[in-house]
Amino acid sequence: MSLNCGADSTNIPAPCIWPPSGTFDGNDGSWSTFAINLGDNGSNGTDAGTTGQNFKVHISTGGQMIWVPLEASWCDQPNPNACAAARGVQVFNGKQSLGFNTQQANPWTQVGLYSLLQTIITNLVNTPDSNPNGSYGLTNVGIGSDSATSPMFSILVAGIETKDFFMGTFGLSNSAFTVGNKPYSTWLTDYNGINSIPSLSYGYGAGAQYRNPSGVLGSLVLGGYDQSRCETGVNIPMPSSGNSSLIAGVQSILYKPDPAVDPNQYSLTSSGFLALIDSTLPYLWLPQSVCDQFASRFKLTWNSTSELYLVNDTAHTYNINQNPTISFTIGSTATGGTDVTSIVLPYAAFDLQMGFPIFTNSTRYFPIKPSSGPYVLGRAFLQEAYLIVNYENSTFTVAPATFSNPMPSPSLVPIYPNNHITPSSSPSPTSTNSSSSSSSLSGGVIAGIALGAISAILLICIIIGFCIWRYNRKRKALLKKYAIDTLAAGDQVKERRISELASSTPGSPPPRFSGNGQGGYFDPVTGTEKFPPAPIMEIAQELESPPLPVVQELESQQP
Repeated sequence: MSLNCGADSTNIPAPCIWPPSGTFDGNDGSWSTFAINLGDNGSNGTDAGTTGQNFKVHISTGGQMIWVPLEASWCDQPNPNACAAARGVQVFNGKQSLGFNTQQANPWTQVGLYSLLQTIITNLVNTPDSNPNGSYGLTNVGIGSDSATSPMFSILVAGIETKDFFMGTFGLSNSAFTVGNKPYSTWLTDYNGINSIPSLSYGYGAGAQYRNPSGVLGSLVLGGYDQSRCETGVNIPMPSSGNSSLIAGVQSILYKPDPAVDPNQYSLTSSGFLALIDSTLPYLWLPQSVCDQFASRFKLTWNSTSELYLVNDTAHTYNINQNPTISFTIGSTATGGTDVTSIVLPYAAFDLQMGFPIFTNSTRYFPIKPSSGPYVLGRAFLQEAYLIVNYENSTFTVAPATFSNPMPSPSLVPIYPNNHITPSSSPSPTSTNSSSSSSSLSGGVIAGIALGAISAILLICIIIGFCIWRYNRKRKALLKKYAIDTLAAGDQVKERRISELASSTPGSPPPRFSGNGQGGYFDPVTGTEKFPPAPIMEIAQELESPPLPVVQELESQQP
């Protein structure tokens, strides 16, 4: 299982799908994980990937580094092998590995022991370890299990033993960091730097184990996003070009019970606040007052030892009966503005189990924690939200995740760099320039716009044609009317008598209109009646007589 990168007819690479591992893992809930391979130098040719060590890891939208478990003395429940497997450590050299073996990694360059918390954006973890650290070193990193098809060489990774981070994590931040006074770039930055993906961007949804009978796995696209996994969301600017933190405004949080149980809805916030979106851990770090409202509505119990909100059987039954949803209104600011989106989480998104090593037996808990700041929307939030991050223009999008049974095939939209010009000769939904926005119009929307434009042009043509037809029809009717209807013609008949009497050939038809401007006539083009000079009108009055005698008089002059 490795990166699945689509073909592109241009010189710009296509987005790459990073397939999930296919399982839900974790000691703090059931989370869709992703596989990586460390320490493979590809020396086995066609068997490239078999020399590396494989791990299942969580995606960290706020982290910069790659962490993998080392062998840990505390990891012995129910036995060392089972515990290591639960931490995402995979079989290596035909047997269950107990953790990342740096001596078996080829290559491995030791950097040293350093604190973990300096490489994680949030520092809110109240850890059992006073100063959890990691063993840092440089090695090759491939995406997918037993795969060296996407190797990045000499990437800084950290082996961890701490209980606070049970499984490994894979950071997707682009923020450079420093270890031992030496600066390092992130994996995503380096991978984009070798022209492997269209841009420094990604789309990610955590998936949801409670959706569909077998759960819905996570989705991760590098260099674009999967538009089949999300609705329209809100686009949010990053704090600055030098700060790519994913900080969104939480404008309100509403508790909505099943209307059949309680038709009312209840606000859990008195004001909005800014929060970091970081999937490193499942928790939502919220203001104390908001946590108090959650605890009241969901009947939660605070456990000071584990520093978790627990849910006993009575509370769980109550919440099942209430069947509530929690609606987060997300915008670019904490208050105001109409450009917002709603992320709605069912109770099932918060109904999690915490296991070893925090509890000997799995215990139901609710993934919120009080904080005086900063505030964080963790992995639990991204079960129902899809994140599109565009580091090229320092924006990101938060959108509601979509679910169906079965789930649709991926529909990838690339995110191009700001200087990219999309070729006009071969437009397609997957070659849309998305540099100015982290989201693009879908093929259906584009088709709808084109159809609407064509319809508008046809309607305009029909209206113009109808006006021309109506004008010609009216003109012909006027000409016919004033040519044969003497009662309607009026002065035209008088002018006709004058011209006929003046004709050199008795009985010869006179001109229809006076060519010398001497007679009055009706102009059907302008719709006006033109009158002759006064002397001619006087002659016309003297000759005026009923129509029939005039005809008889003219006939009597014929030879």
